[in-house]
Amino acid sequence: MVLSNAEFANLANKGGASRNLQTFEPAEGPGVMVSKPGAEKITNAPLTPEQAKSFRKQHEVQATSYDYQGAWKSGNKIFQDVSRKHPDLESARVAGERDEQIAGYDLGGTDVRRPEGGNIYFSRQLRGIESNPEFRSSATETSAAERMEPKPKSMEFVEQSHISRGARLKGKPISINEVYAKIAKNRRKRGV
Repeated sequence: MVLSNAEFANLANKGGASRNLQTFEPAEGPGVMVSKPGAEKITNAPLTPEQAKSFRKQHEVQATSYDYQGAWKSGNKIFQDVSRKHPDLESARVAGERDEQIAGYDLGGTDVRRPEGGNIYFSRQLRGIESNPEFRSSATETSAAERMEPKPKSMEFVEQSHISRGARLKGKPISINEVYAKIAKNRRKRGV
């Protein structure tokens, strides 16, 4: 199966899509997609087939068989990038941290703890907290910190209140997710 420009744009407008830049085949798991720096583009939604084609044409020449065109909708914006498919969590973590990426996307079948896949947030290791097995990552498992969205939904915020222990920032409650996101952001700035 291949994704035409129209099919790719349609999937991107519904949430997200990824296709190989050489074969146009959709990305399938196992594997983790990590964006390559310098190949991002943001436009207003919806993504048109012409925009999808133009982005692909711009990046297909230097693409390898591991490079994919990705697009996803967030709010009223469409984000396009060139991502590399990494076969395992370790190589994705190394690439994500080296290239100062916030997150990668597990296509499914890569993470033992979350076989359905999802976002993996980089640079969120904290010494000490790994004594809790749920916060320890491995070559085949993400830690709870790597799976936490930076801005939790209200239900997640309530469920994680025991971890945050009433932490506040400027008088407002702050979640452990937001703490991890800030630490990771600062590490990327300092190159730690």
